[in-house]
Amino acid sequence: MSDILIVYYSRTGKTRMVAEKLASMLAADIEEIREAKERAGRMGWVVGVKDSLLNKPAEITSEHSVEPRKLVIIGMPVWASAPPPAVRAFLGRYDLAGKTACAFCTHDGGGGKGLFAKTVELVPGGLASTLSLKKPRPDDPVLDEQLRRWSDEILAQVQEG
Repeated sequence: MSDILIVYYSRTGKTRMVAEKLASMLAADIEEIREAKERAGRMGWVVGVKDSLLNKPAEITSEHSVEPRKLVIIGMPVWASAPPPAVRAFLGRYDLAGKTACAFCTHDGGGGKGLFAKTVELVPGGLASTLSLKKPRPDDPVLDEQLRRWSDEILAQVQEG
């Protein structure tokens, strides 16, 4: 078991792809946050955005092994400048106190500033590092370089702390 866990929520697969690349670079374990509510298609997105605007957590059906970890990285898409309900539910269920927490987001152009500000409020001790990725594509060498630089930064922080 790795000291690093990446947990992610992905509705369309973009965040999953980034989480998998990052897990490979960091030799980290990876776990998907799954929820009971189906959010496929346009209506799934609309209801998800509404739930995000209302700060409504989802019912998550997945279990996660955060306890023995030193570093937890949370991956998510941006929904109405906020974390998706499944991520909100994950952060409400699992105590990250005493761990280094980092987060990345994927988006189509709105950026992650609002999302990270709202996520920080849900994480004891805040976020040590964040990364916002606009329209990530699996075959993009720029994405690979961004993830390499960020993973080096994260590892340096963990080794210092």
